[in-house]
Amino acid sequence: MEYVIIDIETTGLDIQNSAIIEVGAILVEGSTVKGEYHSFVQYDSELPLEIKRLTGITDDILKGAPSVERVLSELKSFIAKCPVVAHNGFNFDFPILESRGLKFTEKHDSMEFAFFILPTNHKGHSVRALAHFFELGEEKHRALDDCKLQHEIIKNLSQFYTKRRKDRRESLKYVASTINWWWTQFLLGEIRPFFSITDLVDKYEPYKKESPEQNRLSLIGDIDTSKIESYFQKVGGKVTEAYSEDRPEQRRMATDISEAFNTEKHTVIEAGTGTGKSKAYLVPSVLFALKNNVPVIIATFTKALQEQLFNKEIPHIKEIISQDIHVSLLMGKTNYVCLKKFEESFQEIYQQSLDRSLYEFRSEGVRFTSRLSYLLLASWICETKRGDWEEVPYWLKERMPKKIESEIRNLDELCDKEACELYDEQKCFLAKARMAARDSDLIIINHALALMGIIEEEIALAPDNPEAPEAKKQYSHTVFPSEAKYIVFDEAHHLEDAATSAWEYVISKVSMNLLLEQLYGVRGIKRYIEAYARRDVDNPFLSSYNLFMNSEQKLRVLVDILFTKALPMAVPFDAETQYKQTKRVELLRQEGKWEFIEKVLSDIFDLLKFTNHSLSYINEHVEDERLKNKIKIRVKGMSRILKKIEVMLDNKKTYVRYLEHSNQELSIKAALISVSQKLKDFVYDNYITITTSATLQVGNDFSFFANRCGTGLIEKEKITYKCYPSSFDYREQVQFFVPKGIVYESKNNAEHLDSCVSLLKSMVIASNGGSLILCSSHSQIEKIYQELKDTLDKANIYLLRQHQGTGITSKVEAFKGDINSVLIGTKALWQGIDVPGESLRSLFIIKIPFRYFGDPIIRARCEAIDDTGHSSYELYYEPLAALELKQGFGRLIRKRTDRGIVVLFDEKLMSRPRILSSLPDGVTPVKAEPNDIVRELHNLAVNK
Repeated sequence: MEYVIIDIETTGLDIQNSAIIEVGAILVEGSTVKGEYHSFVQYDSELPLEIKRLTGITDDILKGAPSVERVLSELKSFIAKCPVVAHNGFNFDFPILESRGLKFTEKHDSMEFAFFILPTNHKGHSVRALAHFFELGEEKHRALDDCKLQHEIIKNLSQFYTKRRKDRRESLKYVASTINWWWTQFLLGEIRPFFSITDLVDKYEPYKKESPEQNRLSLIGDIDTSKIESYFQKVGGKVTEAYSEDRPEQRRMATDISEAFNTEKHTVIEAGTGTGKSKAYLVPSVLFALKNNVPVIIATFTKALQEQLFNKEIPHIKEIISQDIHVSLLMGKTNYVCLKKFEESFQEIYQQSLDRSLYEFRSEGVRFTSRLSYLLLASWICETKRGDWEEVPYWLKERMPKKIESEIRNLDELCDKEACELYDEQKCFLAKARMAARDSDLIIINHALALMGIIEEEIALAPDNPEAPEAKKQYSHTVFPSEAKYIVFDEAHHLEDAATSAWEYVISKVSMNLLLEQLYGVRGIKRYIEAYARRDVDNPFLSSYNLFMNSEQKLRVLVDILFTKALPMAVPFDAETQYKQTKRVELLRQEGKWEFIEKVLSDIFDLLKFTNHSLSYINEHVEDERLKNKIKIRVKGMSRILKKIEVMLDNKKTYVRYLEHSNQELSIKAALISVSQKLKDFVYDNYITITTSATLQVGNDFSFFANRCGTGLIEKEKITYKCYPSSFDYREQVQFFVPKGIVYESKNNAEHLDSCVSLLKSMVIASNGGSLILCSSHSQIEKIYQELKDTLDKANIYLLRQHQGTGITSKVEAFKGDINSVLIGTKALWQGIDVPGESLRSLFIIKIPFRYFGDPIIRARCEAIDDTGHSSYELYYEPLAALELKQGFGRLIRKRTDRGIVVLFDEKLMSRPRILSSLPDGVTPVKAEPNDIVRELHNLAVNK
């Protein structure tokens, strides 16, 4: 069969406003190229700098090129009636060409084929990623060359399919053929009819490890601190050799953490930039876990650090210690796909009548039908080890029906071996993850899951003795094995925020609708009780069953009133933002509106409580054990919702209650005003903790962290605080300037930003790029980008920006790769990015990073401190800004040979001694004339 592969080069990514500058196409039959077409396209304006750099196409090359109309007419003749293929064509090539008048008889996107063949390729499915995977060289960003590269990729994908497990590839090919998927012809091998996706999924394979039950009978053994230290020795240390420089702070940190494990002592560590914190805690953690056969928990705040530890740091540790290490990456339950739900939905879809097309072509883009979506997901289900919904790429989620996510994600609580046979068989992804955690030496997890998984239970001490205390509190974890009692919290400057989020009560429309579906939906508990009730019409629970059924409509009406009438009164819909920007409003400040919300919540509470009693009564009279377990889980789920509503209706000052609209959804939330006592009770009293970050001290002491995160409540003999300053010579490596005459005030923020932009134009050019500009909002990013772009293009300086709602990895990589580029960003770039060397030599900070005081949580915490007679500004609000600034500053100097200049555009910094004293030793901000700063930036660029 013949088909045509096309590719275009354009002046940008905006489909409506970008111009086509080059077109390429090849005619393919089988594996042979039978013809080629290529042409540049007339473009009368000057090409954008980034396009010249990316493609190598210049303005001179386009002089005399034919018009776009002529080129597309020639391309149409070349294609004739052949099917057309383009990589990411549905999102880019096809819409641009069609908007210019070219129509296709049949079109296909090889992205979906690439995902089907390589569903778990963590590098992605772009042309560049696939070319690297198959070792085909680099994408050239030239139309004809990239057509040929795409052809090689398709051939390699077809061949690679034969390497997949025989039963999987033959079964998946059978499904593909039944829905007439065009790409089926590229799937080599035989066809095998099959009946169940779950038959193609592997059971959990245990890691060969001694029984932790046996281990509990033995004492914890100490690790040899001298051995730990030897890995970090200046000469011959296996860790030190990886850095090509001695890091004495890292060596001390590693030995101190070893002592913390041995003495079971909580340890709080601030380790300056360049210490090498990860290996300093990973090496002793691994050796302690291996020696004692107990897992150590590594908790991070960001997913980026989790991936770095899992994919980079730990593999290196394995090489260093020359021992096998079993590591699991554990996520919250809702991150996993439910295999049982997937199987049920898959079977339902493929028993329906055949769709006329697998695609729906809409004005906003192409959408896949459920049949095609489930085919692609079935391929992924067969290969994924984790079943993590986040593994499914964003572009695919955008193309599939939105309902699929709720159809297959693990949003239910029916997850144990009594309720689900797949859980019992250890095929369920959640079951496998939990089994892997129990087998692991290290468990990598995020802060929120580590905290929210801790549960409190009351255990009766002596039920038969009326004089004995009623009960004692016992703590366990829903995810960790019981022998896991050691936790390392990295990125611990986020611990208060993480605990606030983890222990926050949330009532959302999504959660309430989910509860209604779990009770009364197609797969809800109602259908199981109905089926059971039909067996025995004289069953004593029938009256309770009828009451349960009668509650449905009333609940649905009340939930609808809450989210369509009561809450929107307090947070009116903004037609311009459409709830896309997060907005928070404290409930009790909404006079006259809270009463209505309170009344509706109270009615929901009463009806849910009544419904819960009905279900509990039904459960007492059901004899089927599996059904009893299903009902019990639903009762527990309803009890959790009732607890949330109870907290919302309680006026005690332990929580701040507020409304939030974000991502077009309204929700009610209740957050702890202080998390310190709960951290003490739930975490520090039950686990040995190592908490570390580059930014924990304010004004050279730990009192702020100790007060906010509860370590100050631990008995002094059970905790130690350590600080390892950076070994960088900041006096020699950094200059920190504050331009004279620029002061930020909230009332003059627009004027202040104009002044910043004016100075940035000259300062960034003087630095010749190599600049990171840190903002406090996306509106600042857009303003600065638009104002700087033309100026920097003329200076041949590449300008990049962070886009709202998208990842930063590709932007940071592009920034690293061009030593004369500029990157503008907000919160995600203030921390966690590592750009050593000349690519980052000038850091510009628009304002002191004070948090928004209108945030209900910030305001409530400030008021709580003020109510005690102390200053919330001194004890809370300013220290938060000091730590944020310290994080931002830490982006600049990443190794001992780095040199750089920081410019902060707010003179008020000079009158904030607590903030100034929180910067690393040797960093001294100086007020200077803008012209003097420009001269220093120029000198730095010249002498780089």
